[in-house]
Order: sequence, then structure tokens, then C-alpha cells
Amino acid sequence: MSFSRTLGRIGLLALIATIGTAPRPTVAQDAADEAQLGAMQEYLVNAFERFKTWDVSIALAIPDSALRWAPNPDVRDFGEQVVHAANNLFAATAMFGEQPPTFGDPEVILADKQALADAVAGAYDWIIERMKGLSAESLAEEVTFFGGTRPRWRVCTFALEHAMWTRGQLVPYFHAHGVPVPQQQLF
Repeated sequence: MSFSRTLGRIGLLALIATIGTAPRPTVAQDAADEAQLGAMQEYLVNAFERFKTWDVSIALAIPDSALRWAPNPDVRDFGEQVVHAANNLFAATAMFGEQPPTFGDPEVILADKQALADAVAGAYDWIIERMKGLSAESLAEEVTFFGGTRPRWRVCTFALEHAMWTRGQLVPYFHAHGVPVPQQQLF
């Protein structure tokens, strides 16, 4: 059964709530848990792929003259905010147990929107490759993140939530330059 059909039947919240919470008295239950974790992994890979497409389009949509523009000196400029929105790498150590690489010289990335888009795509590709390499069972493993332990899948969803929050802060940057905000990548 495809993930979208599974999600349609039980809903994402039910999927998240049931992963690893029920006792596992039977082989059938273990198989069901593994199927749910597999569906979660498929969801996470798809979400990171969508966010990659969206963040690359955001990086390319702003005029060159606005890359280093900020509404005031106390906030990130546009390029810094795009990097921050796409920078799910902060969670990489907990998600994958390794330090992520860098994806270019920050001065170049922040001065050239194609370099910015390429760095964003590279960061997402790195995450997506590792997400695809995780076993379904490893998503339920507890990892250390922000001073506590959480299931690996929760760290992954936190990275996506953080990207969404930070990306939303870019809307006024587009409005200030009379540029339409790139369409959200829902599916």
C-alpha cells in the first residue's frame, strides 16, 4: 500500500502516535510497526525532497540586489535566512551520527543566488541520501538532541518544522521587494 493511502487511512498524527508506543506481543505486530516506520521514512524523504525544491525556488526568486538585504540590522539578511531555513544540517549529528560537510564558501553563497541555490540543494541532497539509507527500525531509536533523548524520527520532523518556521519569515522580504513568494510545495 502506498504511503499516501496509508496516511489517508490512519492520518499522520495516528501514525506518529502509534510508532513504538504499543506493546509488541506478536510477529504480526512487529511487522505492522515496521510497516508504519517504513511509511514514516517515505514521508520524511518526500518532505525533504519537497523542501529542497521549494528552498531552491526561494533562493532563485529574489532579485540579486536583495540577497544581502535585511529589514533591519538585528535580523538575518535574505541570503542568511535562506541558508538558515534550509539548514537542517544542525540536526544531522543526531539524525545520522555524523557531522555534515560544508557546501561552499559562505561569502560566495551569500553573494550569488545560483551559488546559494546550489548550496541549498547540496545540503538537502546530503540529508535525503542519508534518510534513504536509514533502516525503518533506526527511525525509532532514541538519539540525543538538545539535551534530551528523542526518537530519530522526531528529530527529523523537528528539522522540517524548523525549516517551515524560518522559511515563513522570508515572506516580508519578498513583499518588501515587490516579488511574489514562490508557491509552497505541498505534495
